[in-house]
Amino acid sequence: MNSRPRPVLIYATVMAGLTALTGYAGLDQLIPAQAVSWLALVTVIVGAVGGVLVQSQVTPLSAPQMKDGRQLVPTPLARVPGRTIRGDVD
Repeated sequence: MNSRPRPVLIYATVMAGLTALTGYAGLDQLIPAQAVSWLALVTVIVGAVGGVLVQSQVTPLSAPQMKDGRQLVPTPLARVPGRTIRGDVD
């Protein structure tokens, strides 16, 4: 099992749940309208704060960097004698 943290997946799941709950058309008939308003406000706040927190935990694909700010660069592929990456013969 993969034990690495998945902040974007957790954030997306929480936001989907909150959005589905606040988007339910009959919610104001199940709980008081003031509670629905508070739930909508919580959804907005979680969306804003969560986006900032998650953004700082993931590696951007456009300019990946290490935690200390050094740029991540790909390691050159090893060249196997007699073959290229596609399998063509030299």
